[in-house]
Amino acid sequence: MGFYYGSSEEPPEEKPPGCLETLVIMRAVFSVIMPVVIAMILVLVDVAAVFVLFTKHPALALIPIAITALAIWLFARWEQRRFRPPGL
Repeated sequence: MGFYYGSSEEPPEEKPPGCLETLVIMRAVFSVIMPVVIAMILVLVDVAAVFVLFTKHPALALIPIAITALAIWLFARWEQRRFRPPGL
């Protein structure tokens, strides 16, 4: 072909990205997002449980509050053992 510059062969086409790459990216994104989403849902369920149990009897509202306080305390202890400050 006289009006083309370079070789007369077409450049090889690159393979389009497949489904596997998409699934790997989705798994990476969801592994970051899902713990946060689950935590937000659990907080909403906890707040709803406090309101529902408070309408039944005010003392019953202490049950989800105590469970939340225990969960926060256990998480703090786990974090202390997992990430020791330097020098200790």
